[in-house]
Amino acid sequence: MSKRNRLIRLTIIIALVVVVGAASVCWEFRRPWFEGNFGVVDRGRVLRSAQPTSQLGPWLHDYRINSILNLRGGSPADWWYDAEVRSASASAVAYYDCPLSATRRPSRRELLVLIDFLKRCEYPLLIHCKSGADRTGLVAALYLMVCRGEPPERALRAFALEYGHIPLFGTERLHEPLDEYAAWLRANRLRHTALRFRDWVRNDYPAEILPADPPPLRPGPRARRSEIAAARKPVATR
Repeated sequence: MSKRNRLIRLTIIIALVVVVGAASVCWEFRRPWFEGNFGVVDRGRVLRSAQPTSQLGPWLHDYRINSILNLRGGSPADWWYDAEVRSASASAVAYYDCPLSATRRPSRRELLVLIDFLKRCEYPLLIHCKSGADRTGLVAALYLMVCRGEPPERALRAFALEYGHIPLFGTERLHEPLDEYAAWLRANRLRHTALRFRDWVRNDYPAEILPADPPPLRPGPRARRSEIAAARKPVATR
């Protein structure tokens, strides 16, 4: 085989490897890149996604969603937040705000609020943050533990590469409650139950001290800054 033919053959092989590799990467990340990171946590009850935009209306209709849990934050000043609230209101869907950090260890208060919310919210439920990979993975894992009775080792699958979760640069801190609870169960030779997990968070999770359980998460969007300012403005009296 001539040198030129060998070079052509090597070029073709490299090109094929690159094409196959790119196709594999696209397939692995098809959810976050092409499908709004939409996925089913528990069929008929819990769905997960990245920030929904134009897909939200069809999802609300097709999956008969009754509640939305927004972990991203935002305010009515953000177009995506305002559009989401309007879509939820138009479909009579309960809308909940519970902003979390994607790179900080969740607090005891945040975990208790989420655990109690998952026990009482109206299903089907859509959970989302910005990308649907990290904060959404945490709440999906909490649901599997609290409502499905899955042990933390199995619930950790909610943090999946297929949803774009890469445990680096702080996002790995969202695993810590599950890892520490699993270690506590092993050390005490106990089996997981939803009640035991909540008690562990309330009494043993290494976080801030709470004098009482936090109030439940209430439905409804945040007020606009102008509305907050108006509410705080003292009323003139004669």
